[in-house]
Amino acid sequence: MVMMLYIIKSCLLLAVLYGSFALLLSRETFHRFNRIALLVVLVASMVLPFIQITIQKPEFLCYEVTPLQETYVQPDIQIENKHETSQHVELLKIVYPTEQEKESLVTWNEVVKGAYFLGMLVSISIFFFQLFRLLNEIRDGVHTKDEQGNTIVIQGGNFAPYSFLHYIIISASDYEHLRQPILAHEQAHIRLGHTYDLLLLELVKVLQWFNPFVYLLGRDLKAIHEYEADDAVLNFGIDAKTYQLLLVTKAVGSRLQTVCNNLSHHSLKKRIKMMHTHNSNRWLMSKALILPALMTLALVVWAKPTASLEPSKEVENSSETALEVIDQVQADKPVTVAVPGMGLVMTDEVKGFSGKKMLNAFIPKDDAKDFIKKHGPAITVFWLKGTWVEKDDGSYIEEHPDCQYPWAFHTKYYKVMLDGKELDINHLPDLPASALKKVEMKLKSKEGKLSVNLITKPVQIPASVKGNINPELTILLTGTPPKDSGSKTTIWERRGNFDGYSWKNYTICSWKWDVDDISVHLKEVAIRKDHSVRINVCKGVPQKHIDRIKSIMQECGVTNYKFVRQ
Repeated sequence: MVMMLYIIKSCLLLAVLYGSFALLLSRETFHRFNRIALLVVLVASMVLPFIQITIQKPEFLCYEVTPLQETYVQPDIQIENKHETSQHVELLKIVYPTEQEKESLVTWNEVVKGAYFLGMLVSISIFFFQLFRLLNEIRDGVHTKDEQGNTIVIQGGNFAPYSFLHYIIISASDYEHLRQPILAHEQAHIRLGHTYDLLLLELVKVLQWFNPFVYLLGRDLKAIHEYEADDAVLNFGIDAKTYQLLLVTKAVGSRLQTVCNNLSHHSLKKRIKMMHTHNSNRWLMSKALILPALMTLALVVWAKPTASLEPSKEVENSSETALEVIDQVQADKPVTVAVPGMGLVMTDEVKGFSGKKMLNAFIPKDDAKDFIKKHGPAITVFWLKGTWVEKDDGSYIEEHPDCQYPWAFHTKYYKVMLDGKELDINHLPDLPASALKKVEMKLKSKEGKLSVNLITKPVQIPASVKGNINPELTILLTGTPPKDSGSKTTIWERRGNFDGYSWKNYTICSWKWDVDDISVHLKEVAIRKDHSVRINVCKGVPQKHIDRIKSIMQECGVTNYKFVRQ
């Protein structure tokens, strides 16, 4: 996908730049200047699509910071419309094809890719065939040297002379009777390095073999090569009429090579006319400024916006912990809060505890933030799937592969016990996370410290205790941010099956972000075999939003979902 996007950008850029050149400069007599301009067009079309400029775009915390991307969705589903007039909604039911039907589906994307690479393979084959034939002709001829050190290859037959790198291929008849003007012409091609231009052109042709503008550019570039060589011959002192007669007699040749400079290349009428054309006003070169302007415009159009997080007014009035989270975001550090409201941010040190062992000691460093120092040392606890967690506000069984982050209990506020015995933060036992069977948290207390009891002995979990993943998830697509929401997001989520279209009943979410990523919630739901997702679609939602959520569903492994339109 990235490769095809690069090719499309490269083709469009070459077409626009060459079109501007052809319109403004192709008729002028600035041969060397025009040649450089065309080479710049070739190089720019290859290089500029690789360059990705990032534009900083301020966004608020929890805003939708990743721009929507066009995602190709394989047409492997059919959509049936079912109108429910009583509820004024349109239910979109997903009907999946059979495995045999899936195997027979071939996407247009695959067809286009296959055709492109087949064409590129043919172009490469043609290039190497011509190069192989050229090397054979050079090897088979009689070799001699000219006064400039070039190798002259003399062969039998009647053909138009041509040059490649420092080789000049000429017929024995021409070498005997027309040596001086022909050598002057081909020596000019070699001296000016025209072969390297043609090799660059062939490289672009291989990548853009289907682009007609690259062939038009190649035609003009070869014409400029001939104009430059013609000027060199006339400046050498050869009579113009004699030289023009030579061009006419050599107009038909049997060995034209696309990677060579040939005496009979391009229109003779235009070449002869160019010899009698007065030089253009040098001020007309300023028209070439359109090329760098268009290149800059292309970079701006292709620039990738990225959001820089800034606190909103609501966040500015919040607690110091929330402000510290924003500071951590702006510093590009982990921002997961270990215990909401407890004042400990998931630092690199705490993050490293996950998955290693049950208990770890968190001791603030001397250079730690003030709010971390204020709460002091903490015992971090980590557990795995199947652990029973009992709190004041309810109990649950951990259904994730592990707890999403270590819980940190500050010894200033908590009494942490292991099987009823208080733990010493300086002498914590080395136990694996799998040893923990139950966590009893007393988060409410009027007097003294709160208590946490970690139980490693086998426990009998009551049937009434359920998992901590709701098997149902409702997503709301608003299309445009609600005016009174104070947020720029267009996607919201709510646990459970909910038939409501007011954004106030949902929780703020985003397409792709670390803080509150909708894909994280979808992956949670996908863990359950009985999972289901309901997507409420408000009026006026663009199709790209629906395609976007479909691609995320596929990525997260969610297959049981339905769209409900308002």
